Amino acid sequence: MIKPDIQKPRLAILTSRFPYPLEKGDKLRLYYQICHLNTFFEIDLFVIGDGDTKKEDIQQILPYVKQVFYYRMDFFSRIIQMFTGFWRGLPFQVSYFYEPKIHQRILNEFKNNPPDHIYCQLARMAKYAENTDIPKTLDYMDAFGIGMYRRASVAGFWAKWIYLKEADLMKKYEKKLLSAFDFFTIISEQDKRYILEDSGKNNKEIEVLPNGIDDSFFQKPGVNICYDLVFVGNMGYLPNIEAAEVLVKQILPLLPKTIKVLIAGARPHKRVTTLQSDNVHVSGWFDDIREAYASARIFVAPIWSGTGQQNKILEAMALGLPCVTTPPVNNAILGQDGVNILLASDVCTFVDKINFLLSDDTAIYNIGQQAKIFVKQNFSWKQSVLTLVNIILSTIKK
Repeated sequence: MIKPDIQKPRLAILTSRFPYPLEKGDKLRLYYQICHLNTFFEIDLFVIGDGDTKKEDIQQILPYVKQVFYYRMDFFSRIIQMFTGFWRGLPFQVSYFYEPKIHQRILNEFKNNPPDHIYCQLARMAKYAENTDIPKTLDYMDAFGIGMYRRASVAGFWAKWIYLKEADLMKKYEKKLLSAFDFFTIISEQDKRYILEDSGKNNKEIEVLPNGIDDSFFQKPGVNICYDLVFVGNMGYLPNIEAAEVLVKQILPLLPKTIKVLIAGARPHKRVTTLQSDNVHVSGWFDDIREAYASARIFVAPIWSGTGQQNKILEAMALGLPCVTTPPVNNAILGQDGVNILLASDVCTFVDKINFLLSDDTAIYNIGQQAKIFVKQNFSWKQSVLTLVNIILSTIKK
């Protein structure tokens, strides 16, 4: 443990989004990491943005960092970089967040105030750090290449081609980065296997750092239960949009006609808002998202595409809600079917599992309580970040 009278090592964190508000998985992960890393390091936060950040959002992060460097990249520059990057064989999302002039400004900051270590969130930010001599760690978070393949499998003709191209480029780029950084972290074992597949690297190259749960999620807010089912997420994100459509268009019609559904989350896409009906409420963002979970009896997440770890599942479980989801989602959580989570691989099984819970209040309570215990024992931000701290400190001279 670092004593207060000893100068903390300097840590530079590179990210493609300002880590507040917590409406997206990468922002949530980085925010809580920063909150705990602050104990051990003096943090400079470097953000590539595309718009203004609210003062109240900045205030949420300032207590944990020494400086914030915010670089705004306009839409026109992003499009130019995407086209030029494509001809160089870069994934679209890497080019979309890369600007040579910003890169030089960041390098100048590194030269003027050298960090002891660089922590880079997501492969899309790697170009800003990969050629420096400073010790560095890349948080892949998810295996984005595989995620693009999954999206291609459910996309239309033209979108399918783009997703497949991005999947090929991203998968190659993720493997290339295995030689460009000193250490690597990722959110789950299954994503780790995807990255290392055919890479020639051994299993120790990447450290699995799962997400944790904020302690507040173990205290259920006192709100009335108005819905039978709830689904929460960033409702502008394609896998969540598709999950909401499956829930409303395929699962709900096979359930009793009195069932009420809440769909909650930031930036609901038009495909989501059109799901609104007498039985379905599309709420948008909650200031305290716990209220969305707590207003329903069961959490349902029919997600088949996407990668990583679904924090929405952990949050619902931490609040004592029984969750019905798919095996691919559970692969990153490793809950026990029928004990602390319920799994379904098709619409009919979702309907069966939901009906089972709706008809048995004891099962709702028991599975919910087991879910809460499971999350409390296995998903701690403090423990996850401590592993990251040890990685970083191993590169810093006393």
